[in-house]
Amino acid sequence: MKKGLLPVIFLLALFFPLSIAIAGEEGQARPGGQPFGGQTSVSGVPWTGSYAIVKGDTLWDISKARLSDPFAWPRIWKKNQFIHNPNLIYPGQVIKLPQGVTIAPPRAAKKEEVPPPVEKSETGPFVSKGTTLMLKPRVSESKIITIPPPPTRIPVATKEAVLEAGFIEKDGATTRSIEGSPTPQSLYGLFDELYVKTDGVKAGDRFIIGRYEGNVEDPGTGDNLGRMVKVLGVLKIEGPRDGFMLGRVTTAFTDIKTSDLLFPYQEPVIVYEPVPPNPKAYGVSGDIAALRDGMKNASQSDMLYIDRGAKDGVLPGDTFVVERPGGYAKTDLPIERPVPLPAVKTGLIQVVSVREHTAAAKVVDSDWPLQAGYRIFYSRPK
Repeated sequence: MKKGLLPVIFLLALFFPLSIAIAGEEGQARPGGQPFGGQTSVSGVPWTGSYAIVKGDTLWDISKARLSDPFAWPRIWKKNQFIHNPNLIYPGQVIKLPQGVTIAPPRAAKKEEVPPPVEKSETGPFVSKGTTLMLKPRVSESKIITIPPPPTRIPVATKEAVLEAGFIEKDGATTRSIEGSPTPQSLYGLFDELYVKTDGVKAGDRFIIGRYEGNVEDPGTGDNLGRMVKVLGVLKIEGPRDGFMLGRVTTAFTDIKTSDLLFPYQEPVIVYEPVPPNPKAYGVSGDIAALRDGMKNASQSDMLYIDRGAKDGVLPGDTFVVERPGGYAKTDLPIERPVPLPAVKTGLIQVVSVREHTAAAKVVDSDWPLQAGYRIFYSRPK
């Protein structure tokens, strides 16, 4: 044999076991005969590209198990637009994985297949594990980028809460009557149909369904502020039928009668925390004019009405401090008039909807039941 062939034979003998080991790893089959690296789930079932969330799941864990990279969770979030907050996913939701991803979970190694431990003295980009050469990963902490979830926007009040709050309507407001229904009954609710006169009404128009609940006087001046309107729901006009315009109830807060009225629809203005200061409301003060549903006292989350509105610069989201009378001092002296005590701050209210002269507000905080006649003062946000 020629001397020139000896180095070649030596190199082939050295690397031949290495190639067999690498080929053996890549060609190893899963249970069922499917090779590793195929598009399969952790359980070995062919992967479909979708996943049903179970209790305890997070996008981080799903990305780690399904994409072999927990830091790839923003790709899953971007693929599933219906998830508004990546921290809030729920059992039963079905999500999709980004396309072009190979699922290859590690195979459970047998005891005899466990590679020997790496000696601490080993250095360099490669670490020897038997006859297989594996690239030693090098991850710099400075290169790890954590993408925080977007901040959750918290509304002062939802659209339904703004509608249901009701309002005070000045006398002379334009209203319509409900003329009847294709299905006569004593009470109506969600999705029921109602007739409206055709004059000036077209398909797509919406109306507030409401009823009057008495007059409201300004506690400070005694002037009539208007009539309280309790909102029952929303009616949307679909089109002509039987000589009328047919409307369908799209929102219902309580039972509706044909004796109830239709008011012009005003789209709720939704504002989000934190609410910026409103310079136009600086120095604005007034009174609690009335409480909703005929209540005598209001506490946290209850709705009430104030005698200040758009003409005073009030906007949805504005907050007002509430003060109650301090009472009168006790004295044994023979005096003609009692001595009043200073007013006491007793609560905080936040405006949810505004009319020209009045506004509806919810009670944010109180340490004393709030009543009609208590004074209010605009409070700048902190």
